[in-house]
Amino acid sequence: MPELGAMISREVARVVPHDGHILVGMDPVTSVGCFLTTQNSYGPRVVSRMSIDYALGRSSPVRLLVRDTPDRRYGTQLHNMATEGFDSEIRIELTHRGRAWGVLVLLRERGRTPFSSTDTDTAKYLAQPLASALKRFVAATPLNSARSDQPPGLIIITHQDQITVATPAGREALRAFTPDRPLTDDELFTSIWNITYRTRRTRAPVVCRVLAPQGWIAMHAQLLDGSTAGDVAITTQPASAELLLPAITAWHDITPRERTVLGQALEGLPAKHIARRLDLSQHTVNDHFKAIYRKIGVTSREELITRLCR
Repeated sequence: MPELGAMISREVARVVPHDGHILVGMDPVTSVGCFLTTQNSYGPRVVSRMSIDYALGRSSPVRLLVRDTPDRRYGTQLHNMATEGFDSEIRIELTHRGRAWGVLVLLRERGRTPFSSTDTDTAKYLAQPLASALKRFVAATPLNSARSDQPPGLIIITHQDQITVATPAGREALRAFTPDRPLTDDELFTSIWNITYRTRRTRAPVVCRVLAPQGWIAMHAQLLDGSTAGDVAITTQPASAELLLPAITAWHDITPRERTVLGQALEGLPAKHIARRLDLSQHTVNDHFKAIYRKIGVTSREELITRLCR
């Protein structure tokens, strides 16, 4: 993920020069952050607080903030920008075909000419190709669920955004967001800010699929029983094939009919039974399987099932 962020930053800098960046990838089903990478950015607590206005739907497809032009709606973020040594930021929602795939934040340090409306106009044209690049990156990553023998993890977040309980498996799951170095608790929290705030906002359980080095992990967040202040429990476990299916459909451009065939295959049905159940010819079902293999990057049904059901 850090390599992806650095590559995108280099390409964008050709037309919108900047000093730092934050890249967030979104679960295409729930629009919850599923990976995060930063370079020369705000501190972890500020990154976490930034998520609030995005989670509450106050962001626009491209938004410009400049420290010397206060906006009451973003007073806290403008203050954070000043205290952390930045003069301006552009936030770009990475959308493609009506779906949000991520958010890219570009930063300029104090002393540099702030971002302008011209930079914002350029950023608008970047949103779709950057979303496509992000989507291709995930789709090109070998499809694997995390091993089923990995233990579930637990993380408890207080209403003050403090990690008070974290099992070893829970911490390991959070480290999947930034696997290249050890993280403090504040940095670990930035990995789960979006799912935490979404849970508090909706007061309902929220799920997110996380692309980790060891395979896809599922995170489930819900308010602690009886908590009115916003204490949240997050559990982590290998993502099941059933849970992965909606996200795989989006990441790999699998059609509704192909998804139906894939779902039947995950139930263990042979091609001829799938054809009978869906009122299709077996030849058509086999064609759907070939298209699925090509899009996901496998060569056989056995390999596909193995990757999804490890």
